[in-house]
Amino acid sequence: MKNQNEIIANIQHQISEECSKNEKEIIQLYWKLKDNEFVNSPRSIKKEYNITQSQLIQLISKYSSLSFSMFCENCKSYENHEVKNQTKFINTVRGYRNKYSNFYKCNYCKGEEEKFEHEEQRKKYIELNIKFNKAIENKNWENLSNFDKIVLKRALEMNFSQLQKYYLNKLGQSNYDTFTSALVNIEKQYLLLLKRNSLNNSIINHGYIDPLLEHKDEIKIKEKKPQSSVSIDKETNTIKLKLTINEFQKHPDSPLYAGLVKFKEKIVIEPDVEYIFGHWKRSNNNLYLTLTPLENMDKLPSQKRISNLPISMQKGVTDFLKNMGQNLDF
Repeated sequence: MKNQNEIIANIQHQISEECSKNEKEIIQLYWKLKDNEFVNSPRSIKKEYNITQSQLIQLISKYSSLSFSMFCENCKSYENHEVKNQTKFINTVRGYRNKYSNFYKCNYCKGEEEKFEHEEQRKKYIELNIKFNKAIENKNWENLSNFDKIVLKRALEMNFSQLQKYYLNKLGQSNYDTFTSALVNIEKQYLLLLKRNSLNNSIINHGYIDPLLEHKDEIKIKEKKPQSSVSIDKETNTIKLKLTINEFQKHPDSPLYAGLVKFKEKIVIEPDVEYIFGHWKRSNNNLYLTLTPLENMDKLPSQKRISNLPISMQKGVTDFLKNMGQNLDF
């Protein structure tokens, strides 16, 4: 990499012959450089010569200027500059001094780079637009869950601030991730475009293509009726009941398990009969509940909790429940 003297070259200051000797002295002090740094600050000059800021600015701009060349590593050539004050000089050379920049880039190269970036953005926009239109053509919303569809429909009705506030109030902070996950799922189907914060990647806005609005009524929620199944073991009079997870449980007040149950035959739960009950968690977080009359097992002391039974009886009951859990056939 070139050193400082090669990067900043041909430094010259021009001073008008029309200024007085005292004014020329001030101008020379103002433009004095050492290792490409100004030796004197405007404040020190104003104090030494007892002049105001406006007087100094007028004097420098009217009777002087500083010219220099900056080497562009990109095109390997020098770019000429002329400035009327120290600030303009500092801002011009700051590009290569900045810790985030490796070298100075001339205005021509910056312009060409901006053209390239603009063209790349244009290509990406076209590609994205094709994907969004294809998603509408293929009705990608049908790949979404019911909750995601609801979020999508609301996203077509509200701006992001309104949408965010609505789901924050509805779900609460603890369940807010459910909403953001839905947005991500929708974006994967090319139905929404999410804008993110560059610092923490949080979602700060959403967008969509206008043709999607014409298909809003096609985004329908499937009326799924969670199924519950019941069976009876005739030999032991054991009732086996499947408790299905409530997929609409998006609010703390909603039940965790919900569904419909249809009994194919009459089920009688006898009064004053003690039942052994147990439940097991299985796939999809569903629960399986069983009720077995205690009298249908070997005669045991009449107790309500397994832990209160004699140890020998506890093993019989727990083995029975364990074996039943392994052989649930829902």
